Amino acid sequence: MRILFATNLTEPPAVTAEVERLAGLLEADVFILHVISSAPAAAVTSIDPMSGLSGYAPYTLYDPSLEADMEEAEENAFRSFLADRFSMPVHAGIRKGDPADVILEDAEDHDVDIVMMAKRRHSRLEQLLVGSTAQDVLKRTTRPTLVLPVPSKTEDDA
Repeated sequence: MRILFATNLTEPPAVTAEVERLAGLLEADVFILHVISSAPAAAVTSIDPMSGLSGYAPYTLYDPSLEADMEEAEENAFRSFLADRFSMPVHAGIRKGDPADVILEDAEDHDVDIVMMAKRRHSRLEQLLVGSTAQDVLKRTTRPTLVLPVPSKTEDDA
């Protein structure tokens, strides 16, 4: 059996402990995937958002070294996440792109039997503005998918 666990590195320890527990019960190979969202295609604008005037403001220019630094920080955070959360051997991958697209591609590439991911509750406004990777994956996948709930802050405090 093969499991793909897609993470954004913010899941509480209880979620990753459940992934590891289920993988142990199923004697599964575990693939852990973290997706770095791509930089926006239009990183510069022809209108200065501060003044409303045409032309490129110096602070709106895209800096490739900043993106490289951010990617390196993500990779370091991913390695720490794996070391802190998983005691069993796992196959780890970090990829860049649209999270739902990359999750679905990896599920196909590794021919996994089940996709696992965590889902937070989003307000209607949050769903309208940013959507939900878990919902997008659920709408498009052809593989069994297990969505693990992440308690809201108020539930954790209770």
